[in-house]
Amino acid sequence: MARALALTLFALVLFAWNRFRVDVVALVVMLALILSGAVSPRDGISGFAHEATITVALMLVLAAGLLRTGAIDVLAGWTGRLAHGSETRLLVVTVLLILPLSAVVNNTAAVAVLMPMVLGLARSADATPSRLLMPLSFAGQLGGTLTLIGTSTNLLVAGLALDLGVGRIRLFDITFPAAVVCVVGVVYLLTIGRWLLPHRAVEADLLRSYELHDYLTLLRVRSDSDLVGRSLSEARFGQSFGLQVVRIRRESGVVAMPRGTTIVRASDLLVVEGKIADIARMRDQQDLELVETELPFSEAAAEEDVRLAEVLVPQRAHEVRHTVRDLALRARFGVSAMAVRRHGQALREPIGELVLAPGDMLLVQGTADALTRLHEESDLVLLGAVDLPIVRRTKMKLVVPIVLAVVLLPAFGVTTILVSALMGVVALFLTGSLTPDEAYQEIDWMVIVMLGAILPLGMAMHDSGAAAYVAHHLLALAAPLGLHGILAVFLLTTTGLTAIISNAATAVVLAPVAVAVAGTLGVSTLPFVMAVMIGASNSFLSPVGYQTNAMIYGPGGYRFLDFLRVGGPLTVLVVAAATFAIPLFFPFR
Repeated sequence: MARALALTLFALVLFAWNRFRVDVVALVVMLALILSGAVSPRDGISGFAHEATITVALMLVLAAGLLRTGAIDVLAGWTGRLAHGSETRLLVVTVLLILPLSAVVNNTAAVAVLMPMVLGLARSADATPSRLLMPLSFAGQLGGTLTLIGTSTNLLVAGLALDLGVGRIRLFDITFPAAVVCVVGVVYLLTIGRWLLPHRAVEADLLRSYELHDYLTLLRVRSDSDLVGRSLSEARFGQSFGLQVVRIRRESGVVAMPRGTTIVRASDLLVVEGKIADIARMRDQQDLELVETELPFSEAAAEEDVRLAEVLVPQRAHEVRHTVRDLALRARFGVSAMAVRRHGQALREPIGELVLAPGDMLLVQGTADALTRLHEESDLVLLGAVDLPIVRRTKMKLVVPIVLAVVLLPAFGVTTILVSALMGVVALFLTGSLTPDEAYQEIDWMVIVMLGAILPLGMAMHDSGAAAYVAHHLLALAAPLGLHGILAVFLLTTTGLTAIISNAATAVVLAPVAVAVAGTLGVSTLPFVMAVMIGASNSFLSPVGYQTNAMIYGPGGYRFLDFLRVGGPLTVLVVAAATFAIPLFFPFR
């Protein structure tokens, strides 16, 4: 027991430290379990063959099918027409759209798909993203609890409950208590919560919002300059001066997207991005003439169909922790990165040396085709400026019934969620609605590895008696409050722990404790298992507690205290509503 408790504490510290990715932490914990003898090597890797892990992967593929055939895009179009340019209507429609969508499609995927749409509609409605993105994230979490497939946490807890002898939890078992919580949460978000939301003004002009008007500069190459006849890579603008040449004007025309092989000619006008001090240093050393300090960029871009656009760095993008220079956007896609905003503030460091973080917003320029390639062939999410083509729209009429069948078959007891999801994925492949390569690209492998590696910790907690030990001490504190009070304390513990560490890790640690608490009290296990589902799937107190919060943190320009101010009252309401609703549908005795 002591060994299992020590490893659990070790895991919690690593998750809370946030120094390493959650999948790396999970692998470290899995290795520690095996090396310490807490589990056998066979049991240590059993999480990768677990029903919950495989079901999560299959549901992510089904969500990709809806996206790749334009079904989500159709919903976005309806949302835009219903909103009619009003912030209030846009908020209401967004919340009411994300709730059912998150119940059928994994809520993290649903928020990721709808966020660019909401940002685009916010611009057309002259609304600020900070007024819309937090309700989108919070409502996505609430909607995800409505079914077993709405969030990977629900599937994980259901799988653990089956392993712990609780029995199989069906697709809609959690729906009724979760619906009560959703109603309370939505009413709050549309009334008091809306009043508490921050109002962070956003510049309508992209150049000004990124503060680029301070350092887009035009330099003329003199005939006696050492740069004449040399390529841009040989000139080493980036390495030597921390600058980027974003376009070249010359007598023969405009070089809209200059590359490293582009040769500099006499009398060229170089459009340079960088700090004023670095531009001045380059001007003096390379015999360049300063022409303008503020460039009418939008007019120049229009001449060559070169557009400005924003792209978002998602939470689990491969680009995270790489510098902008490492990404080689110009060489790979023909796109230039011009500036970065983090938490609503423009960063003034040299663009090439910036290490990207989740939630960063990049201002890029490129042709429509180049921006489309960037969106399709990288993890970066394009937020505007280009109408992306829908892949296989004709297959939408096949994909929607397939997804509905995946939901309805287990609902009517025909088969399990795992089997219906597997059937759905195979149907997508056989109908040509999705290719296997696209499916592999859409699976969030970090989530899958994290789930597979952390699952054995829950079994070790149960088998060693560590869960019973924690349950005993928890009950010693909460017993005077009665059954409803104990349930409320358990919900608060789950929600609070989720705000600090991964929601999946919280579920793995507390699901065995929930079973032990019920066993000690001699009551039904289901109320406490449902409390873990609702508590671990709804995290409103911090931007790191849930994936969707991390996704909207940067684009919304939020601060840490914004989550406490808006999410604090919502957390209290959710705990109170769940404490009332869960025993109503799942009695203690």
